[in-house]
Formats: sequence, C-alpha cells, structure tokens
Amino acid sequence: LNQADRLVGGRDAVLVIDDTSLPKKGERSVGVAAQYASALGKTANCQTMVSLTLARGEVPVMVALRLFLPDSWTS
Repeated sequence: LNQADRLVGGRDAVLVIDDTSLPKKGERSVGVAAQYASALGKTANCQTMVSLTLARGEVPVMVALRLFLPDSWTS
C-alpha cells in the first residue's frame, strides 16, 4: 500500500472498491454459487471478487483482490 501511495497517492487520489463476477458453468471452483453477477446484470452461477484500487487521474494501481464467499460456502 505504501508503494501504491507513492505511485499514485496524493490529495486528488481516490480509493475505488469494486466487484467483478466471473460466470462459471460448474460448481467445483471455490465460491461458485448462484449470485448476482454485475457484469451480466442478473443472478447467475459465478465467482465474485472484490477489488481495492488506488487511482489518480487515469492511473490505477490495484491494491487488493479478494474472493467473496457466499453463505452457501461459509455456513
């Protein structure tokens, strides 16, 4: 995070939190479940990841990417 701050940080930098869905046909990949897929605009069988990106102007630096585990995987 310190390196990202040095590259694109500053008063005009923004922290972007976003989700990315990867449609999947099977059920053997970790986290795959019927859930809302923002890329498709509907509920579908997919994996969902949450990303944290630091950006200034048109320069983004991804800081973190985590797999979201739906209740069906955690309960």
